[in-house]
Amino acid sequence: MRRLYTFILFSSLSLANVLAQYGTGFVGNGYYRVHNFATDRYIYVTDNKDYYDESRDAEDFQAIQLWKDAEKTISDPASVIYIRQYGDGSFNLQSQGTGVKELTGYTVKVDKKSNGTYEVSAKRGPVTKYLSDDRSNNNAQGVLGTSGTTKYRRWVVDKIETNHATNYFGVKPTIEYNGKFYQPFFAAFPFKTASPDMHVYYINKVAGHQATLQEIDGVIPDSTAVIIECASANPSDNRLEILPPSKEKLSGNQLKGVYFCNGDRPDESTEAFTEYNATTMRLLTVSGGKLVLSNNAPERLQEIVHFDWDLYDDVNYTCIPANTCYMMANAGTPDVLNIRFVGVGIDEILAEKKNNEAVGVYTLSGTQLRATNDVKGLPAGLYIVGGVKVAIK
Repeated sequence: MRRLYTFILFSSLSLANVLAQYGTGFVGNGYYRVHNFATDRYIYVTDNKDYYDESRDAEDFQAIQLWKDAEKTISDPASVIYIRQYGDGSFNLQSQGTGVKELTGYTVKVDKKSNGTYEVSAKRGPVTKYLSDDRSNNNAQGVLGTSGTTKYRRWVVDKIETNHATNYFGVKPTIEYNGKFYQPFFAAFPFKTASPDMHVYYINKVAGHQATLQEIDGVIPDSTAVIIECASANPSDNRLEILPPSKEKLSGNQLKGVYFCNGDRPDESTEAFTEYNATTMRLLTVSGGKLVLSNNAPERLQEIVHFDWDLYDDVNYTCIPANTCYMMANAGTPDVLNIRFVGVGIDEILAEKKNNEAVGVYTLSGTQLRATNDVKGLPAGLYIVGGVKVAIK
């Protein structure tokens, strides 16, 4: 009996391990993460341009990178792959505003193998090529190509689920202010918040030295640059429900998003990275003890190095990090803008501004209630917020 019990227990554990190892598989059009069965490196889409050398029958796959670390995928939109099946049985794998069909001009064939893994192939003329991890070492980074042997052609497909223990999407905030956490965010997929105490904002107005962040209630359309207020510093507490693609758009948004920050690709793509310009960009940061939009926020930028073949030397660029956003500005925009949050259920009443630099929540009689412009949790009524009279309903 003990042997039978041990066998059943071992079999149950083995099944659980197998399910974890092979993921859900393809279960219909939706969002997945894909990693190589042999190397455990995940696919990341880091650019939207592809190059094919007909003379060598060689594809340039630098737009797609392979990296280990499942935890890294949790907060990276580049690892979110929308798998779409067409009526003829072919597939397109889409991410970051592009996809296999968009990059190469053709769809792919996806074959499920007996062990639950998949092979992805495409024909160019009479030749069938299989996507593989072409690097057989144990390094963190791999190389996507078509020369890998059989086991390196096998891919594990795992559906992203909001309540999954490990394969969900959670925002990892990089800004902390006054006990709250924020992240400038830009992704190709539409979503809504799935964790409590999360709020999503866009900039709908800039006047004087103040930018108004209007809360979005409900679904955030795909490819919408936003600022997310998170519940905590832990991505598990900041889950997003990723929604099917749609054609909805948000108008009047003064935030602009960036998909890529890839120093290996400028020769192939003008969108490989977005170089920072202090005249035309403002970044969310903490400065002078306040949460502001500023043209001086080096900690919010990323340094990349690109080898310039014309100069035959490395060139350094200061860029906007991938999947973040900035506020668009012009020559007349102040270097630093104070932030005014306008939440759901709060209506601004046009009134004279006491001071463009005003910060804080006050009663109409002038008693200060809060040192910041945060109005969450206040009872309904009239207040002075950032020097402007507002009505909270």
